[in-house]
Amino acid sequence: MSPMDSYESWSSHQNASTAELENRLYGFLQHCRQQQDADTVLQQFHQLFIQADYCPDETIWEIVVELAHRPYAEREFKYTLNRCSYTLANPWSTEPRNHWAVPALVQMFEQVPTTPAAMAETQTIRKLSRLFTQTEQYDALRRFANLIDVPDEGATVAMDEQPVGKQLKRYPFLYDSSLLTKDSDQQQKNQVGQLRQEAETKLGVQLARYCDQQKRGVSKTVPNPTQLPSDEFAQALSYYTGKVEGNRSHRDLAQMFRTYSKTVRSFRDFKEEFLEYLLSPLADADPRYVNNHFRRSLRQYLRETLSDFDDQRLTDFIVITTCQKLLNFLVVQGRQQPVFRRFWQLLHDAGQTLTVGLLLRVVLFCSAVKPWLENRLTVLFNHHEKCVCKEVPWLVNTLEHTNIALLTNFGKFGYSFA
Repeated sequence: MSPMDSYESWSSHQNASTAELENRLYGFLQHCRQQQDADTVLQQFHQLFIQADYCPDETIWEIVVELAHRPYAEREFKYTLNRCSYTLANPWSTEPRNHWAVPALVQMFEQVPTTPAAMAETQTIRKLSRLFTQTEQYDALRRFANLIDVPDEGATVAMDEQPVGKQLKRYPFLYDSSLLTKDSDQQQKNQVGQLRQEAETKLGVQLARYCDQQKRGVSKTVPNPTQLPSDEFAQALSYYTGKVEGNRSHRDLAQMFRTYSKTVRSFRDFKEEFLEYLLSPLADADPRYVNNHFRRSLRQYLRETLSDFDDQRLTDFIVITTCQKLLNFLVVQGRQQPVFRRFWQLLHDAGQTLTVGLLLRVVLFCSAVKPWLENRLTVLFNHHEKCVCKEVPWLVNTLEHTNIALLTNFGKFGYSFA
């Protein structure tokens, strides 16, 4: 390339929009993946973003350098790296022979050289790649890699000894909030949605077969698909799907309260009745909940929630906002420094079944906040993902119970659990 050619190429990149340059970069990686084996593509990715000193296609190298030197690159380049990673990881995740390449790609970012580089461009790109590992985009990408089946060459490690983060695959209701970020494009949303649907269907079928086996008392050829002991599983299933008040299930009672709420005169009156609807199973199971500290705190919280609307009739906005705030109160407040002392205490005092049953009553009454419940539990999961499972048994058991409660009440498997 002559000096004039080099100048014209550099100049054209400078004049191109960021979106145009990114699309050329994504197209290059897509072409590499289609034409080369995964190992070769990973080597090129490493040279481009980790070693950051070479690319066989000089034009692509110039594009990466230009993007790395654009204004706000420290804020924006993470989105470019994220999209580049998924351009390779999404297709590989659907190809069993290339599953190994997904965690291999993610792990590269943990090994960016920190020694001074000969070229300023290399130093800049390496810095941006290191910054990427401190973002929510990288956290979501790392969790995505945890979903991929990779043959285990060593001895099987008991679940109790594994990190919580490695268990994400078991809990499809966590996928959306764990794997998607605010910049996730529609393709990534579709991919996560498909993974969630497949996981829910698989687990739903396993639950149905195991329950059928238990009912018929046949030889135990179908394993328990949960981490709960068989007696605890049976008790939880019965509670989430069976009769809890007279001849009515949680679903029946939610429907009745939903019908009643349409006739209530004011939001103030609704909140008092809502408290009774939520806590009646707890009070029936444990007389302490007739008037204990938790009940008084929850009553006060509801009374103070959206109090400016107390004299108004119910609207969808009021109901949804109230239920979201209620889930914050019951499960966890905040994301950066989550506070969940109240939730932990409720689990300790009332147990997993009654506690998850309480959450189930909220989302059965207002299904629009089911994603918010999933989000709140995801905050807990992500906060503890580096812990070993045996260190937080309360969390693992809660996730197992939530799987059963949500799948049996919201799943569509053509099987009656009641």
